[in-house]
Amino acid sequence: MLIDSHAHIYDEMYGENGAQNIISSMDDDGLEYIVCVGCDMPSSEICVSLAKENPRIYATVGVHPYDADTVTEENIEVLRKLAACDKVVAIGEIGLDFHYPNADKPLQIAAMEMQYNLARELKLPMVFHIRDGFGDFYEFAKNRDFPQGAVLHCFSGSTEIAEYYVQKGFYISFSGTVTYKNAVKLARAASNVPLGRLLIETDSPYLSPEGHRGEVNMPKNVVCVAKKLAELHGETLDDIKLITADNTKRIFGIK
Repeated sequence: MLIDSHAHIYDEMYGENGAQNIISSMDDDGLEYIVCVGCDMPSSEICVSLAKENPRIYATVGVHPYDADTVTEENIEVLRKLAACDKVVAIGEIGLDFHYPNADKPLQIAAMEMQYNLARELKLPMVFHIRDGFGDFYEFAKNRDFPQGAVLHCFSGSTEIAEYYVQKGFYISFSGTVTYKNAVKLARAASNVPLGRLLIETDSPYLSPEGHRGEVNMPKNVVCVAKKLAELHGETLDDIKLITADNTKRIFGIK
């Protein structure tokens, strides 16, 4: 069985009752669990509600760098209360995204630091979204500890970046982008990540894998990522399913 370690099944792109339709089809789709990831305050609350109501859904709570201006002391307190639910397995997705020229770097870094401190306080792992910001993230991470572990979700960096964070105890998560025909450098990075540090995800409804591009991505498509990693590592698909599921359970404390 597969685990989608990062999905946004509450997204409006799925339409009315979309999350429940996805959950209802998990057996048919070969999915054991889905980790439903918060990216702002409302979605974090929805993730917790879905996790409470469905035994095969787990949640993370956090604020994406695009909404860094909402990371206030008051909202940190809300996240703290949400994280008290035993189905919340991480703080995230948090991080840095400097893809657009109007990105407020100091604000994003401050928001990430506040949520990093919350995760440390709560003894939870962290899920990081880093896009065009690996240099600044290195400056942030180099003198900080991650005792509960961390995930670089939807990894987009180089082999050298992946190696550095594996040494710091991170897990490296790959999405449908690793299946793209022109993703040569990303495939090289994925082939060099130790099996014990690999995660798979869809980031659905975004980043549909090769063969499904132009479609709304679904958690069931995580198998496409697993197939690509099996190819890159010279492993069977069944072995990659088992390895990545075990890794996901380990980092997130899923029994």
